[in-house]
Amino acid sequence: MKLMEKLESTIALEQILENFRKNRFTPTYFAKSKEVVPYLLEQINGRTVGLGDSQTLETLGVYEALSKTNEVADPMHPLPGEKFRDSAKRCLQRQVFISSVNAFTESGMLVNVDGTGNRVAGTLFGSEEVYFIMGINKLCKTLDEAIYRVRNVAAPKNTQRKQLRTPCAIKGDKCYDCYSPDRICNALVVYYKKMRNVKKMEVIIVGEELGF
Repeated sequence: MKLMEKLESTIALEQILENFRKNRFTPTYFAKSKEVVPYLLEQINGRTVGLGDSQTLETLGVYEALSKTNEVADPMHPLPGEKFRDSAKRCLQRQVFISSVNAFTESGMLVNVDGTGNRVAGTLFGSEEVYFIMGINKLCKTLDEAIYRVRNVAAPKNTQRKQLRTPCAIKGDKCYDCYSPDRICNALVVYYKKMRNVKKMEVIIVGEELGF
């Protein structure tokens, strides 16, 4: 389904944004992905920032842009000789944490799956502000559809991106609920409402396809 058709087949965009507001998130919509980084630069300056392991953020160039005026940690851009675990730990308890999600619903909920836990951990506790950035391709009508997308669309593509040896990566078609040590579907987090300990959780929806 084309992205415009996807939007037209759902409830009105403004209603989706209102549903996020009801769930105490701060929703923002941009029609074009090129609008996102300038907005982030306006919002975040002179702060400590942690990034989740995200193809969306990598595509947008968030690390490079924010590093000019902020102290940014990102597992996808480790320090020389730094192991993933150490890089991921540096991302936690920063003033700002930025990630994407694997799916979101019309009713204003977010869904993420994680293999090591660093990405979801950074969004749940420790930072004053959290930003979620996601393309319209991740929009689902219901929570059940969102969970299905997470496991059968996002996970296979992400395991292939990471060159992991799981059935979904090898076959590239669906979730096999496998027992592989490379499995990335180890924890499933549903964000029903904004976390109480986080001052602001901003949801940035982009009217283009981004990430998996």
